[in-house]
Amino acid sequence: MPAAAFPAVVLLIAASNGGPARAGAPPSAAPTQVSGVDVEGADEAPRQKGGVVAGVVVTAPRKVALPLLTEPVMETPQTITLITEQVMQLGGRNDLRDVLRLDPNISQHADEDSGQGDNVQIRGFSARFDLYRDGQLDLGQYYRDPFDLETVEVLTGPSSVLFGRGSTGGAINDVSKRPLLNAFAAGTLSVGDDDLARLTADVDAPLSPTSALRIDGMAHYSRTAGRDQVYTGRAGLSPVVGFGLGTPTEITVGLMHQSQWGRPDYGVPWIDIGQPGGVSHPAAVPWGAYYGFRDDFSRVTADIATVAVKHQLNADWTFNDQARYAAYARSFRATEPGVGPVIAPGTPLDSVTVTRTVRGLSSTESFLEDQADLSGKFRLWGLTHKLVIGGEVGRQTSDPTTHSYSGVPGANLIDPDETTLFSGTVATKSRVNFTADSAGAYIGDTVEYGRLFEVEGVARIDRFDASYHNTVPAPVTLQENDVEPSFRAAFVFKPAPAGRIYLMWGTSFDPSAEGLSLSASTADLAPEREHTVEAGIKWEFNRALLLSGAVFSTVQDNYREPSPLDPSLETIAGTARSQGVEVLAQGRITPRWLVLAGYTYLDAKIIASPNDDVGRPLQDAPRNSIKLFSAYDVTSRLTLGGALNYLSSRVPSSTPDSNGFWQQVPAYTTLSALARYQLGSNVSVQLNVDNLLDAHYYDGVDDNHVNVGAGRSVHVMLAFRR
Repeated sequence: MPAAAFPAVVLLIAASNGGPARAGAPPSAAPTQVSGVDVEGADEAPRQKGGVVAGVVVTAPRKVALPLLTEPVMETPQTITLITEQVMQLGGRNDLRDVLRLDPNISQHADEDSGQGDNVQIRGFSARFDLYRDGQLDLGQYYRDPFDLETVEVLTGPSSVLFGRGSTGGAINDVSKRPLLNAFAAGTLSVGDDDLARLTADVDAPLSPTSALRIDGMAHYSRTAGRDQVYTGRAGLSPVVGFGLGTPTEITVGLMHQSQWGRPDYGVPWIDIGQPGGVSHPAAVPWGAYYGFRDDFSRVTADIATVAVKHQLNADWTFNDQARYAAYARSFRATEPGVGPVIAPGTPLDSVTVTRTVRGLSSTESFLEDQADLSGKFRLWGLTHKLVIGGEVGRQTSDPTTHSYSGVPGANLIDPDETTLFSGTVATKSRVNFTADSAGAYIGDTVEYGRLFEVEGVARIDRFDASYHNTVPAPVTLQENDVEPSFRAAFVFKPAPAGRIYLMWGTSFDPSAEGLSLSASTADLAPEREHTVEAGIKWEFNRALLLSGAVFSTVQDNYREPSPLDPSLETIAGTARSQGVEVLAQGRITPRWLVLAGYTYLDAKIIASPNDDVGRPLQDAPRNSIKLFSAYDVTSRLTLGGALNYLSSRVPSSTPDSNGFWQQVPAYTTLSALARYQLGSNVSVQLNVDNLLDAHYYDGVDDNHVNVGAGRSVHVMLAFRR
């Protein structure tokens, strides 16, 4: 297709990310990976020719950075999306939630009660506690900035064999940047009409022929477009030093610090108009209406220290050990708007009063873990085995003090006073000490039957021992001790060198204390258990473009629901099922045309329940999701791109609200556009326009409130690399 035909197509198809690693590659982004494919010569300084990064050759899709997944992405029997640094930077994605909008299996959930931070659903199941960093749990409730990330890996399907508890619909693994043996310095400066001011730096300095230091830093401030009272500030620093690079024994020591502050936004309330049994929608209020107080706040810090050792025993066997300590501290006060009574049809909305429910806490969390594995290959009885044996042991703690608020004034639904200072009475609601000791061990083997077949088997056993003690208002002690196995088996057929067909079965489990909390209504409940069957095909074209498609079915037994006898208690008498079809394209259609696109059809619902919700959809599970991203090098200096993000209607709960109404938000579509121009061999300028048509839509959904999507915003970024 001629280049002149692409700009209009790109603006419609593209999402705000990604970019070619050849012509017009941004000098500020290390030209190492393109949407899940390796780039040959990744550890070498690129050669520049008038703004074109020369000598960069796209090769086969790389492996995921997890020890149990021994095969390349194309041969791994599950759908995997790799969102690279280049994609994130070209799209102006400076928040993990925005990065994850590129995956069609993911939808957003709103902050709720005492829970804040990155909160998403995968295939209709919560992944709030399935966020990992370099293969280890990142349990902090904060908004992760990707300033020091090389890749975000989205692994759909059951992943308990990889990570332990959780991971029902999938898991998200953030891969941090590592030191390289070639010196470079890169940085970006971004400004925007939503008061965006952002500065990043990425510096790599070799210290010896086998050691190097890499430092990434970030400072960020912005408001939310269309929400004048909402703002976010972040600062981060991530130094990593590597020793023995390129030798049989490599040691890396890294620290990551991120501070976050701002004014939280719990969006707009639901409103019940008419008769019970009807549909409840978010209140039709002015799009910028803010129901919080001017002095509402959120402050979070995350500190993560990691030491990793990789030792090559011989040509076939490798030993890895990674130890981590992480500490998180947070405090916040946020206001949740609500309209309690049923509103009669025809009632003027400016006569309706909003109840302000104030949420607040201060909390510290910690994570201490060591994980080790031994992997290698050998031949037995004429077959090649790729064996992985490993385990982990750790402790997690959480010490939240939550507050209750009374005497809080309400607000007018249509015209809230957005500058009001908080008034009311504050009391301590609970003071909790929570500790969980965890241990896991696993073994996995991939057996090659000639050149046509592979069989994979993985077994894992986990122990999760949790203790909960609350001293306010009266002492309460609860215990949970779960020992659960997880399994995965897969068969891979190789009909051609570039094609794979697979069938996979796997299990996962979710204990009641998964989120580092327990209650009297859940402490005695057995874990939710799930099993998934997935069949798929992956095909690679020109060693640059990977196409994949899959059909899947996940059944969750012991599904937690309110007891029909006492709604304050929970029962595990339900069954949920999520089944569907997904297709994904990632890589290059041509050397100039980069694509990351996908579609998911999802049928996620309750199939057995003691309540009147059989057949109701699962929380935040859109039936149709389309994510299209594309970037095209029009010339050696000019790159144009854009994105389309479509989600069909969603519900925040499979049960009706307290008035008997079924809550639902409508479908939405947003478009984004980007243009990048390379001013010279080391400098580029980039324009991003997000929500191009200024669509009004609802983003994160909760059964108590709904987050309003950001309006149109325009950002300009100057990028530098030498």
